[in-house]
Amino acid sequence: MTTNNGDKIIKPDTHLKSRFPLLKWPFKTPKMGVKNTDDAGVKFGSRLSVAGLLGLAIALGVVIGFYAADQGVRWLPTMVEVFLAISLVSLVTIMIGRIVKKETVKVTERGVRVRWRITICLLLAIIVFAAQLAVYKMREPSMLTDLSAADFNEAFVADCVLYREYDRGLEYLLQRLESKTQMFDADNPRVLTRDEEVFLREAWVAIYDYAFELDRIRLFYEDWYRFDPSRAERKFHLRSFMLTYAAELSLYEKSSRLVKLVSANPNAEKFLNTPGPGDLPGADSFSKFRHELQGIRDKMRVTAGQGYLNWLDKGLNGRTEAEELGAGRLWEKIEIELAMINANSPIELTGMSVKSDLEVLRQNVKRVWFPAQKGVATWMGNTRLRRIGTYLISDEQLEEMDKHLEPGDIILSRKNWYVSNAGLPGFWPHAILYLGNPEKLETYFDTAEVRGYVKSVSGRDQSLSEYLARRFPGRSLRYTAGYDQQDYRVIEAISKGVVLNTLKGCCGDYMGVLRPRVDKVVKAQAIIEAFGHLDKPYDYEFDFATDHTLVCTELIWRSYRPTEQKEGINFTLIEMAGRMTLPANEIAKKYSKEKDQENRELDFIYFLDAREKTQTVILADEQAFSTSWDRPKWGFALE
Repeated sequence: MTTNNGDKIIKPDTHLKSRFPLLKWPFKTPKMGVKNTDDAGVKFGSRLSVAGLLGLAIALGVVIGFYAADQGVRWLPTMVEVFLAISLVSLVTIMIGRIVKKETVKVTERGVRVRWRITICLLLAIIVFAAQLAVYKMREPSMLTDLSAADFNEAFVADCVLYREYDRGLEYLLQRLESKTQMFDADNPRVLTRDEEVFLREAWVAIYDYAFELDRIRLFYEDWYRFDPSRAERKFHLRSFMLTYAAELSLYEKSSRLVKLVSANPNAEKFLNTPGPGDLPGADSFSKFRHELQGIRDKMRVTAGQGYLNWLDKGLNGRTEAEELGAGRLWEKIEIELAMINANSPIELTGMSVKSDLEVLRQNVKRVWFPAQKGVATWMGNTRLRRIGTYLISDEQLEEMDKHLEPGDIILSRKNWYVSNAGLPGFWPHAILYLGNPEKLETYFDTAEVRGYVKSVSGRDQSLSEYLARRFPGRSLRYTAGYDQQDYRVIEAISKGVVLNTLKGCCGDYMGVLRPRVDKVVKAQAIIEAFGHLDKPYDYEFDFATDHTLVCTELIWRSYRPTEQKEGINFTLIEMAGRMTLPANEIAKKYSKEKDQENRELDFIYFLDAREKTQTVILADEQAFSTSWDRPKWGFALE
């Protein structure tokens, strides 16, 4: 192509592309999706989009400028609200600009679709709006932020003192528990002794109280985030965070040690989950304790708090400010607690936290299963296949036997044809504690030694019967009154629970009597212990680790087990279905094995032996009783 004067014209684009094929002509404006650059609406929309982007940049600049200057302007909620408001307006402006430019949708082979820029702007606008609502929510009153500066300083100093007291108290109790290595021996997870139960219960009550008070401090200062981290309120923000975090760390570190210690002996864990008497922690208190203080949520708070503490230190020089505010020791205590927590295996801690969260679920499953288990056991205990309502031992034989018995004797009993006998090991399924009628009890224990013991525990010069009447007035009155013109003579645990019963009410087809070889003071202590268990429910789990429910032999075992103040009898528990228990047959077996030893703990007194085929009962000798534990369960049917 040439001009009118003959000069040759070369197209710049063609010329450059021929030499530099990858180079675009710099003066050519990219289309950018705009089809008509002369359209006034499109230009206006482009300006709105640019304005929106500039608004976001301004918002970001405000944040950076505030952080750099830190001139005392509140970050929360003032600056955050400004930032969010500008961001929301900017995002809405961008979307309006896109709408005006008609760039909200595009046509594809699959149909009409909203452009991704519009979608992102809309999502960001929703997020910003939600954040605005959250900031507005933070304006709600808080007991912590409503304090005046003077009141805050006073409360902080007082609560720091309490925090140290509770923390030291928990540490002292934990160290005492950790020193009892035999109680928490994972290689020998035995049932606790009476003294160990008393010690553990007292320690648990104190730990529970300390932890509750420490958690109260944590909860009060957990609104630390409502204080602005800027210079305006940083001294309140920093100190309230430190105190709530210190309390959180103390609770998590010490609860982790306690859970690890107690879990080594499942019997100790079961004991702590039983309801305590009076105002003591209730049922499942240990499971709830570990769920509330040692779960995954608490582990996450510990980790998140550590990250925020590092930011306070590096970003705001928090350690120096804490020292200037007189809280340097609290910062050091936090670091010590973190070091102790981090010294543990992360996998082990996480595993314990998961188990703590699942503990509540396990307890709920147990509550669902327990009624069914109880229903089956009750049916088995009340169902008899033959001779329903009648037993072979006569009233005359019972009265004759009663002449030979003394308060504190142990009666073994068997009633043939009950379905429940099939589920119990050995020939003897039931054990009973003999009291005698009120007159026999009063006369038998009317000795200087027993009265001296009663005076040592009550401060009064009184008999055992008078002591029982003062300590257990309702139960003692029931015992004295009797039932249906018959004297109560025994305490036993049956499906109804731990009850007083007449001799006829507890009799069966076989009855054997053993006498503990201990003095009358020990027997008096055993009877006092048994009265303390009256009216407790029956233990359908047959677990000797707990004392809020009892089976028949557990009543005997708890009444006679040795303590520091009582000689007692050493019954050996055996493991059945993962639980430590004492079948009644083991008591007869114990006598049989020890009967020829000088240091035996039981003496033979009486044995009424049945003959099922002839429907008779004979008075048998010691030899017959000593081998009775080895009889087959259903051997009576073959006699």
